[in-house]
Amino acid sequence: MHTNTASNLTELLNLGLGGDREAGERAFTLVYDELRRRAAQQLNARGDHATLTPTALVNEIYIRLSSGSTLALNDRAHFFALSARAMRTLLIDRQRLRASEKHGGSLQRIELDENLLDETQRGINYLDLDKALVELAAVDERAARVVELHFFAGLNFMEIAELLALSDKTVRRDWISARAFLLQALP
Repeated sequence: MHTNTASNLTELLNLGLGGDREAGERAFTLVYDELRRRAAQQLNARGDHATLTPTALVNEIYIRLSSGSTLALNDRAHFFALSARAMRTLLIDRQRLRASEKHGGSLQRIELDENLLDETQRGINYLDLDKALVELAAVDERAARVVELHFFAGLNFMEIAELLALSDKTVRRDWISARAFLLQALP
């Protein structure tokens, strides 16, 4: 994204989060396709397109981010980091609801191979992943953040490095460490 366009997007996002509905809608239009693509990746990874569409997930993210928030965004990557957190929360809440006794569901366990957290991984149990990420954050908060930004926001390692003010090498090392931890922590 061109630097001028990126700063314009950040300004629109901040105005939108500050209550300017028109600016928020313009910003949302600029990020919609990328958010929808990332939402589709998440839904494809868990095989849940039948009950939740990428459009519905993106709309929920928009509602969560725009409802009474007074956050200040630093840049585009910061926005996608917030979006990743909102997407993670939405997917976990949804899986909790589906797994509740009231809804007759029970969590389905899966075996993960070495391609842990690959966007093509099917049947990810977000409740188990969330629990493992909380455990990882207790040991290595930065590595847990790297997983969240890469897996849920779809940011590449360079974008994560820029957002967290780290080197690409450090981010990649955190990713490897986090994957090893999660392989042990996930059922």
